[in-house]
Amino acid sequence: MIIRNVVANDAANYFKLRVQSEEEFPQFVGLSVERELAAGREGVSSLLSGYSAEGTIVFGAFEGEQLFGALALSRKPSAKYRHKAFLWGMYIFPEYRGAGVAQALMQAAIAWAEEQPEIIAITLQVTLSNIRGQQFYKRFGFTIFGTERRSLFAAGRFYDALYMELEVKAPQHDH
Repeated sequence: MIIRNVVANDAANYFKLRVQSEEEFPQFVGLSVERELAAGREGVSSLLSGYSAEGTIVFGAFEGEQLFGALALSRKPSAKYRHKAFLWGMYIFPEYRGAGVAQALMQAAIAWAEEQPEIIAITLQVTLSNIRGQQFYKRFGFTIFGTERRSLFAAGRFYDALYMELEVKAPQHDH
């Protein structure tokens, strides 16, 4: 297994992964994945090409050219918000679950965030019903800092979400 950035040449495999994530877990798929699905198989290549300029990096788990897991981190371009990266879109194909793929992706994302001088924390949103996800993030040191009622409407119902954060380094200025 190799963890590397997902690039435009991976668009077809990446789009397949995103379609399956929406089919399996519509209640977990947020705005950024919806944008990718709306772009379609052809448009997702352009999105992947432009992500770096937008402050987004997508990590993929690969065997050869076969992509079987992904997660993304996004930063807002504003200097006021660049100190945080938002984790989204984690998905592993079912046949690869339980083999350490999610852990390897998370370790790569955390290592990348630690290397960025401005980033002090990674935040994420996880539905209240996703107990396995919450437990997974807690194992990496993420802590809950808030709850949003009716955060997401998917598959015909509302879902509440928890907000979690992992501090990757101490802030330089804390006023």
